[in-house]
Amino acid sequence: MKGLIPEDKIAEVLHSASIVEVISDYVSLAKVGRNYTGLCPFHSEKTPSFTVSAEKQIFYCFGCGVGGNVFSFLMRYHNISFPEAVSDLAKRYGVIISTQRMSPEEKRKFQQKDHILGINRQASEYFHNFLAVAPEGKSGRQYLEKRGLSQEVIERFAIGYVDGSWNRLLRFFSEKKVSSGLVERAGLIVKKSQGYYDRFRSRIIFPIFDVRKKIIGFGGRVLDNGLPKYLNSPDTPVYDKSRSLYGIHVARSSCRSSGSVFVVEGYFDLLALSCHDIHNCVATLGTSLTREHVRMLKGLAGTAILVFDSDNAGIKAAQRSLPLFTEEKMDVRILILPDGHDPDTFVFQQGREAFLKLSGESLGSIPFLISYFIAKYGVSIDGKARIVDALKISIGALSDGVKRSLYIRELSERLNIEESVVLEQIRKATSRNYGKITTLNRKGGIVNDYMLEKGILQMMVQNPSILSAVIEEGIVAEFENPVLKNIGQLILQLFQDTSDVTVADIIAGIDDPEYRSLMSSLFLDEQAWERQNCLRRIEQFRHAVDKRKARLLSQRIKEAQEANDQELLSDLLREKNHKTRSSYERKRLEGC
Repeated sequence: MKGLIPEDKIAEVLHSASIVEVISDYVSLAKVGRNYTGLCPFHSEKTPSFTVSAEKQIFYCFGCGVGGNVFSFLMRYHNISFPEAVSDLAKRYGVIISTQRMSPEEKRKFQQKDHILGINRQASEYFHNFLAVAPEGKSGRQYLEKRGLSQEVIERFAIGYVDGSWNRLLRFFSEKKVSSGLVERAGLIVKKSQGYYDRFRSRIIFPIFDVRKKIIGFGGRVLDNGLPKYLNSPDTPVYDKSRSLYGIHVARSSCRSSGSVFVVEGYFDLLALSCHDIHNCVATLGTSLTREHVRMLKGLAGTAILVFDSDNAGIKAAQRSLPLFTEEKMDVRILILPDGHDPDTFVFQQGREAFLKLSGESLGSIPFLISYFIAKYGVSIDGKARIVDALKISIGALSDGVKRSLYIRELSERLNIEESVVLEQIRKATSRNYGKITTLNRKGGIVNDYMLEKGILQMMVQNPSILSAVIEEGIVAEFENPVLKNIGQLILQLFQDTSDVTVADIIAGIDDPEYRSLMSSLFLDEQAWERQNCLRRIEQFRHAVDKRKARLLSQRIKEAQEANDQELLSDLLREKNHKTRSSYERKRLEGC
């Protein structure tokens, strides 16, 4: 679908967008020298290796080898197509993209997500207004007042309500001439044998926003003890609960300024904290925490504080989620509330300061697990063995050797067993879990080999004045690596069309994601390419090519001799003599 958007519009969007501004929505970036760095959202890491260049408008992760331009980032992060990434950025930066070149079917697919987002926005306004002014919304208003929600919080989160009518929202969109099929696609109505009915009825409505403040779905809660108590939108083209967190649109700035993010289970847990000016908080959406959730949290803050009920289900939920934080190398703490409390009841009864004080006493993942497994298995001989077995992988996975040693000591003291015994069990468990990490830098030797070709590509972009010499010498045609050759030919073509070419423009012309990553790794190199350095690199490359061709010719001569092919041998010897004379003449002229 790339060809559906005119190249000039792609370039306009690319040059209008700020890659640092866009990526900062998802990754906490810090300026380091000329570039920005942060924790990579595409793999697990503790030390930032994800680099963004504002000057070149590209990103690259030196840990996992993923890279590209701003389109590449959005495509990979949101799992969307190239046209969708361009369209999203065009709206953000005020660039108008025409769909005249598309067929009706192509236009429908291209615009479907926009239509669904528009439907969600209208539905949210309808629910919110129904709560605020409709006579039938009185019970919803009374319920929220009873729960202690302030009007400010209701407005901030655009909370709404709808009564028990089976087709109120259906009629609303029908009057607006919106296709029922599209409203169904948005997850707001359900199809039955003879028509449709509203999915959400007699419920408080919670619009679910993404980080861009787009409404992607809804949650609803009944006012009584009816079942299901909570109902969420199904997965749609714009909503995936495994990649969505409630309240993230409000929490982002507070999370980054505080360095931490509270993770709660329910809508009202989050809203209660917000009522008490605790805004660095997100909620899961009726699902366990996923790896995608943890990577989103890493983009918000350095530490996640999981806030769970003190009941068995809450403790189990905390225990299940901890391996993800360990694997993603994110600091995590666990706050277990007193018996009978969830965040909602605790903060309303005890107040903001009491909650923050308790959060300061939250446990790290290993101390929490030690306490959890001691309570679960007891300290009999069999219980102690099961505790060590349950904890050996978690402790062994810690990258900080000091912490690992201290936790081994704590565990041995609490279980009253020899520290060396615990250490031996951990060593046995972790020795089986070491593996090789493969990145693009090692794949096929593309970056580490062919250093001359790599350097020539860098200088072609960073010093375009050398392109005439590159073309005259036929340098790119002599590239041995096919990937680098293709990139070199693309660079020449782009500069032939216009002299105003950036690295981001070049990446935009590459479809293969591995090629885009390779380009990013090449052009984050800050080596200065003055003309004299460029000419020296061209000369080095030419000599290398001559040597390679001489080796190949010698090999062919040897094979012709072994085959006793006198005619071929004669031709090859004449070719060798010609090349020798040409090389001698060129060196003589260079010496003059």
